Parts: sequence; structure tokens; C-alpha cells
Amino acid sequence: MIKIWDVWVRLFHWSLVITVGFLLVSGTTGAGFFDWHRLAGEIALALILFRLFWGVVGSGNARLGALFSHPKHALSHIGDLLKRSPHQERGHNAAGGWAVLAMLGLILFQALTGLFIADDEGWVQGALHSMVSVDLSDTLYNLHHQVATLIKLLVLVHVIMILVYFVLGRQNLVKPMITGMMNWQSKTTAPEVRFGNFFVGLAGALIAFLVVALVAGWL
Repeated sequence: MIKIWDVWVRLFHWSLVITVGFLLVSGTTGAGFFDWHRLAGEIALALILFRLFWGVVGSGNARLGALFSHPKHALSHIGDLLKRSPHQERGHNAAGGWAVLAMLGLILFQALTGLFIADDEGWVQGALHSMVSVDLSDTLYNLHHQVATLIKLLVLVHVIMILVYFVLGRQNLVKPMITGMMNWQSKTTAPEVRFGNFFVGLAGALIAFLVVALVAGWL
């Protein structure tokens, strides 16, 4: 058993799972949920800001640069998975890295546009909606709904791929994200990973939430 994910990656992951899950549900329910939807969106923004911070100063396998790879490597990894022989990685694999980037980008877009949108009935009002024109707010409102569909599709693909890895690749991707540990079965030595400092992560989390608190008017 070796360490794969630090505590901040795991806290971020499960916090985002809960937050995005609530956002996807509350975004299609009645008016009584819109205030909660807005708050959840602002929390999602703080989480993404923290993840970007941790992607610069955090653990080696959490760095944003580690998520980028040549597309042919991602396709090669998918091919190995379908052949039931995917290589173990002490971090995100080539295909998973691109999926994480897509998810971070889409959720960041949603959280930012959510600050500036408002509907005609006044049920939905982002914290900064008065700073933009009505036309721009309407455009962002429509894009917000369209990107929500993309996020739903990406979440579905994410869940399916977890099952595929479990069945075809004989790899449990959920347990390491809970415990931080993985069973390294490869005959090759596991690559070294420099894990980030816990208190640096704590400072980054506090700063990220403070920034959003100031922008969103929590304080």
C-alpha cells in the first residue's frame, strides 16, 4: 500500500461531488431552492479557486501541469483499458487528466457566470448581476443552462468510467480517493511523489473562501 492522494485533494474532491450534485438537482427545482443554489455555486467557486491554488503549490500529482499530456497518450491508455491491461499511475492517468481539466473548466465557467445572471422573475440573482447589462446577463444565463447539460454528461461519463475501471481494469478508483492509499501491483517501482504541506493547503483554502466571501457578500 502506498500513498497516492493527499488530504486536500480528497477533501476537495468529495466537497465538489456534494456541491455539484446539489447544484444539478437544485438548478431544476422550484424557486424555494434558488437561494441555496446560489450559495452552493459560490462554494463551488471557492473550491475551484482552491484547486487552482493547490495545482500550483500542492502535491506533485495534483499539479495542473501533471494533468496535461499528449492526446495520443490518453487514447493509448483507453486502448489498454479496453484490453483489460491499463497501467497503474500514482496520480491521474493521461485520459483522466484531461477529464479533470474539462470538469474544472466547466464548473469554473458555471460559477463565474452564476455571479452575473438574473432571470425576469427575480428568482435568480447572482451577487454581481447589477454590474453587467441586461443583454449580457441574459446571454450568460442561457450559456449557464447549456453548460449545465455538459456537466451532467461529464458527470455521467465519470461514473461510467469508474465502473469500467473496476470491471475491466480491476482498479478501484473510489477507495484511494477516500483513504489516500492504493495497492501498487505493478512490478515496476512506484514513481516518487512530493506531497504538499498541509498548512499551505489550509492557508490556500482560507484565502479562496475569503475571496469568494468578499465578492459574494457573505461578510
